[in-house]
Amino acid sequence: MTSPTPATAHSPPAGHLRRRHAWENFNFWLVAFTAVYSLISLAALRVAIMSFRMARQSADASIATVRAWLDIPTLKFLDSPPDAHQPVAPKFSLTLENLGRTPAKELAVTVEFVFDDQSADRQFTGCPDRNLIRNPFMVAGPPGESFTFRLGTELAAKFAQLHGATDSTLSIYAHGCVRYHDVMTNLERRTEFCVRYYGGDNYEMCDNSNLME
Repeated sequence: MTSPTPATAHSPPAGHLRRRHAWENFNFWLVAFTAVYSLISLAALRVAIMSFRMARQSADASIATVRAWLDIPTLKFLDSPPDAHQPVAPKFSLTLENLGRTPAKELAVTVEFVFDDQSADRQFTGCPDRNLIRNPFMVAGPPGESFTFRLGTELAAKFAQLHGATDSTLSIYAHGCVRYHDVMTNLERRTEFCVRYYGGDNYEMCDNSNLME
């Protein structure tokens, strides 16, 4: 019985090899092109994000130079002179000035008065809701507008105890807020103030609660 003859191995045709080689080249260049395109897209996205941030910063800077900014250049307590024939109740007065280039609207000014005999500064949080004065509109530029608040009877009696000595701890605080909308953005803004008064011409600004938003 004769043994089976092994089958002869056939090499793939040359045409098939050329097609496979062309397909492999196509896949290689497709992957390379996709990678390069992805890198270019990421770079373009990063440039777009940076451009957006720079444009936003530029817009914010432009708004900051034009929008309403309410400052308080002067604030003081008013009292009758010791030799006054007709003494009047003590008052607190402040002047508001719009440092921006556009008006402010819907102003709400509130202030609270606190008598204290401690050497450490009192800490205030938030805006008071007492002694409210409203103003519908305020233009930009000087001279600004004045707001005056009367002290209550109890505080007026304590106010007379202040003698202005620099080493004294007897004092009265005036802490308040000016809330308003700037016309340019229609956002609510706030200017907060705090001053400690010892009598005479002796004033001291608080370490906190003085800011402009």
